[in-house]
Amino acid sequence: MAFEIRQLRHFVTVIRLASISAAARELNLTQPALSKSIRLMEQSMGVPLLERGPSGVSPTEFGTRLKTYADLVLTLSNEAVEEIDALRGVRRGALRIGCVASTLRSLMPSAITGFLERHPDMQITVSEGLNDTLLDLLHAGRLDLVVTSRPADATNPDLEYLPLMEEPLRIVASPSHPLADVEALEIADLVPYPWVVPPRPDPDRLRLEALFAGAGLPRPRVSVETTSVVFLSGMLRGSHSLSYATAGSVEDQTSSPSNLVALRLGSPTWMRTTCAAYRRTGSLRPRVVAFVRHLAGVCAARRPG
Repeated sequence: MAFEIRQLRHFVTVIRLASISAAARELNLTQPALSKSIRLMEQSMGVPLLERGPSGVSPTEFGTRLKTYADLVLTLSNEAVEEIDALRGVRRGALRIGCVASTLRSLMPSAITGFLERHPDMQITVSEGLNDTLLDLLHAGRLDLVVTSRPADATNPDLEYLPLMEEPLRIVASPSHPLADVEALEIADLVPYPWVVPPRPDPDRLRLEALFAGAGLPRPRVSVETTSVVFLSGMLRGSHSLSYATAGSVEDQTSSPSNLVALRLGSPTWMRTTCAAYRRTGSLRPRVVAFVRHLAGVCAARRPG
């Protein structure tokens, strides 16, 4: 009663499309060849797996049970092939990675160091940018992988997103800001001050505006929009402007007195989910998948508990 992987794939495709003719076209088979493949499976098991009805082909009770196992076998088969391809494809070559600033201080150096220990012949280029800029470069083929926030309208069918970690956002300012030492601030206390933030549709910019709207307040008064993290930090240190940053990036700066501080809000802000974004297809995919899996492992090891 042994099945070949291709037979299970034939069977699952017929059920998904509810049509032998449609499945044959997708699988690039003739309809008689596909019907024979299903018939051999039924003969091997001694039970009917499919039945024809008014709405097309559907699984019998036996077929429904078999499909559960077929899906599992096909998933494991695909993972095995992908894993071997990744091991074979990452021995040498180049990988272009784009990252938001909050991942560049500790996460990415640690992840890349560990990856290069396993694959010393790889050459990695790392670029810094903001969410939308990085995703545009990825879509244009100028980056192979992006570590960034998942956009609210992530509808591009060519890209995959793998969640890596979740961090709280902090409202940040210069250490000399009038609110820097105030305890239990309310959102309303932030209204008089200007903001330096990325342009829309940066996901965190939209969540900041939603935070104000939820408190019944007007949108934050944006005085400067920028795509430069370096410029943003410089603007905050030289003014009474406000912005936002992840809790981890603020904590990484605390050793320097000229760096930014997190304001002490009495209520939470919002969470940022950092993802790895990469194209679904392409000659570099095994290399990208290998790094993404390594990066996911590094992030999992950092989670508390």
